[in-house]
Amino acid sequence: MFPEFPWFSKILGSLLTIILFYLFALLSRRLSRKFISDNIQRYRANKRISFIMFVSAIIFIALIWAESIGSITTMLGLLSAGIALALKDPISSIVGWFDITGAKLYSVGDRIEIWHTKGDVIDISLMTTSLIEIGNWVDGEQSTGRIVRFPNNWVFTHDLYNYTQAFPYIWTEVNFTITFESDWRKASEIFTDVLKEIVGDLPREVERAVRQAQEKFLIHYRNFDPIVYFKIEDSGIKLVGRFLIDVRRRRTAESNVFTNILKRIDTEKKIILAYTTYRIIK
Repeated sequence: MFPEFPWFSKILGSLLTIILFYLFALLSRRLSRKFISDNIQRYRANKRISFIMFVSAIIFIALIWAESIGSITTMLGLLSAGIALALKDPISSIVGWFDITGAKLYSVGDRIEIWHTKGDVIDISLMTTSLIEIGNWVDGEQSTGRIVRFPNNWVFTHDLYNYTQAFPYIWTEVNFTITFESDWRKASEIFTDVLKEIVGDLPREVERAVRQAQEKFLIHYRNFDPIVYFKIEDSGIKLVGRFLIDVRRRRTAESNVFTNILKRIDTEKKIILAYTTYRIIK
């Protein structure tokens, strides 16, 4: 057809294929917005559509450029050798995507930490994962407002922590110190009552969630109720409260605990908060 440019028809066919599948993807996304009301389901449907269109376009382009099964094999062999050398990281990221989605290492909405990066997953593409960052200069693991992206191949080279995969609750600890002369028994009683008020019926909810998670994970939690520990410090007696809370309510829960403790201790003359002091003896 084009004797002066034997590859012209193949290049043109490839471009038309890309445009055609791109238009199919746009149309499919519009249909998903029209027929799927749930944001999460629509997001997942769009991701599947993008992946299917991408793979289909690659196959069609390969068929355009290959004239026989033998040439396809030769072409794929040469392509794989070149890609393996030049695109090592992108390919490993794509393999990482298969591992993330296949093994369900994390999903959109999960809170994860990987290589000093923490956040809530908002997007998982073929190459990268996007998070709404938490922590960093903001205390209480609250959002910083920044979007962080990291390559999917990080799951092969760095430790991955998932806050919410088994169940969306974590153990947290708060503490305060009273003087040696204070009534530590009364302080412990107040602390325990405050923790129970904060967590409410959450231990029973966590217990049910753990039973469900035990079908997939080997989890041996037995006690889900708040508990208070003691530790002798230089400046007094430290009381450490340990309790379960929803991963996204950690800062609010800690603030409520301290607020209630301060209110209760304010009426107790035998309980005095301690602080670091120095005594000079002459």
